[in-house]
Amino acid sequence: MRRRVRPVPVEFVKSFEGPRSVVERLRRGLSEAGLDCGCRNAANEMLDRIDVEDDLIRRGTGLADARRMRDAIVIVLALLGELDELMPDEPDGSAFLEIADLFEDLSGFATRGAQASRKAAGGSR
Repeated sequence: MRRRVRPVPVEFVKSFEGPRSVVERLRRGLSEAGLDCGCRNAANEMLDRIDVEDDLIRRGTGLADARRMRDAIVIVLALLGELDELMPDEPDGSAFLEIADLFEDLSGFATRGAQASRKAAGGSR
């Protein structure tokens, strides 16, 4: 194997877990404040709208992250095509280690893609 396999760019890897939503924290604060006025209903309606928008953003982010992981997998699969060029008597033993690293990258991207897809489905805030 003559060419060196380059690692997959780190920017494909992102964390999918975030802190509890701002809307949840505001709702808790409003309920603890014990508001009696009509402003409580207006505040709850506003928070409901924001929660729906927040959910759409979260799902859109999950979809975008899943697509990034798919793209990363495509790149790794292309690099794994070099496996066909390897022979058992390959003098450069590091070539096999690079292929092993690519398989590990593939596993990680698939796991992150699954998490992102669940996020896009509305789960795992």
